[in-house]
Amino acid sequence: MGRCQPAWVFAFIFSWCISAFAQGGAGVLPLEVKGSAAINQSDIAGARDRAIREALQRAIQEAASALISIPVNDKKFLAIKKALLDRQNGFIKNYKITAEGQQDENYLVDVNVSVAFQDLKNFLAQIGYYKTFNDEEADKTVFLEAKGLKKYSDFLYLKEFLKKQAKMVKNIRSQSFKWQQACLELEISGTTQALAVELGKTGRYLVDTEQTRKNQIVVNLLQEEGEE
Repeated sequence: MGRCQPAWVFAFIFSWCISAFAQGGAGVLPLEVKGSAAINQSDIAGARDRAIREALQRAIQEAASALISIPVNDKKFLAIKKALLDRQNGFIKNYKITAEGQQDENYLVDVNVSVAFQDLKNFLAQIGYYKTFNDEEADKTVFLEAKGLKKYSDFLYLKEFLKKQAKMVKNIRSQSFKWQQACLELEISGTTQALAVELGKTGRYLVDTEQTRKNQIVVNLLQEEGEE
C-alpha cells in the first residue's frame, strides 16, 4: 500500500526484562508508542526517564481515545487527559523498550506497552466518560496492514477473526499476502479505533499507533517467546 515508514536508526537498543508475549491475558491491550524528551544540561538519564513517561502516557491516552471515540488532540479530550494523569501507573501492566537513543538534543524511545484495558474502561465509566462505540456510524473503507505473518495460517487466522467481527466488519473487499505482510481493504461500521482495539485485545497483534489513522490500521503479529 506504500504506507510503511522506515524504522528509526538508533545508537543502541535496550530491552526491558518483560516477555513480549505476556500481554496475551484478558483485559490487556498491547500498543506500540514513541516518546521523546529534550536533553537539558547534558542530563541524558533524566531525558530518558521523561521520554519513557511520555510514551506510557501516550499509550493510555490512545487506549482511552479509542474507548470514547474522541481524538487525543481534540479539545474535548483535555478533561479526560487530566483525569488520567494521576492514575496512569495503575493502567500499565508492563512495558518493553524496543529501541532508544539520542538524536540531536533529544532522547527518543520506542516502547511496547501493555495497557490494562478493562481497568481503564471501568475508570472511564466511573468518571462518566465511557460510552459504547457507535455502530450506526456510516460504513467506511479502512486499509488494514498486518506485518510479521510468517505462515499462511497466520493470514488465514486474521481473515477468520475479521469474519467473526460481523457487526463491525461488513465486507473484505480485497486482500493480498506476500513477504510476511498482509494488506486488506475492509468496509467497516463504527470507528477505525474500535477495530484496532479488538485486534489488540486478541493478544496476537501489536497495534502501531503511529501509523493507525482514520482510514488505516497497522498491526504487527506478536511472536511467542522462543519462536524464530
